[in-house]
Amino acid sequence: MNTMLYPELYRSLEAVRWDMEKDIPWDKFDASLLTDEQAKTIKMNAITEWSALPATEMFLRDNQHDSDFSAFMSVWFF
Repeated sequence: MNTMLYPELYRSLEAVRWDMEKDIPWDKFDASLLTDEQAKTIKMNAITEWSALPATEMFLRDNQHDSDFSAFMSVWFF
């Protein structure tokens, strides 16, 4: 395969990117409606998302020979 995937992947991923600040109606959020189980699930998901930094570093380190994949990972992490 001689075609770079990065430009098309970038376009398709950016088209569906969302913004937590703008896309979530935080002014309507009522924490009293949240169960303890939901709060725990949200916390675990946040911890999982936080692990994206070391995972991205590992992917970039281990695939430094693959410029297309490295470009994709850079955008994915951003």
